[in-house]
Amino acid sequence: MNSHRPLKPLKELALKRFRGLPIEPGVYVVFWIRGGGPVRIPRILGVDERGILYVGSTGRGGGDERRAKSRRGLRGRIRSLWISIEMAYGRRERRRYPHTLGPSLAYTGLHKAVGVDDLWIYYKVFGAREAVHQERLAILEYARRYGEPPPLNLQVGRRYFMILGLGELNRSRLSVELDPDLRSVLGL
Repeated sequence: MNSHRPLKPLKELALKRFRGLPIEPGVYVVFWIRGGGPVRIPRILGVDERGILYVGSTGRGGGDERRAKSRRGLRGRIRSLWISIEMAYGRRERRRYPHTLGPSLAYTGLHKAVGVDDLWIYYKVFGAREAVHQERLAILEYARRYGEPPPLNLQVGRRYFMILGLGELNRSRLSVELDPDLRSVLGL
């Protein structure tokens, strides 16, 4: 199943308590949208005209579809992302951040420039393993185009960038092509 939706304001999804979001695993992309259009983000090798802040997925590559669904897939991950954002903006008591986006917003100081209303999201359902690989390919393609990963993907390690043509170094999994819908939404 490869369902995907157009961009949605994160705040709107939160107001609906994330009802209607898939419980299947998948990939999501967070955008900076202001005044009805994307905010241009200068990068090392060009300007990101789409305002992409973060690319993520629901899993860590374990591939257990049942376990991924039991964590509520995209719905649970996007809910955790929202809780983390609320913590970064001081709207919720800070404890342990349930998602890396919140501390990344705080660490970079972007929480002062990017309003909560400016955060929009795109998501697409994939199988658990495929979601992880599509996330890595999306970050890799973004980095190849702009010279660096999306601004809030601060925890990207070298492993993301060791994808060489046919497969990952020291991995048996062959890399696939980046999904056409993800390529399009990322502007690649």
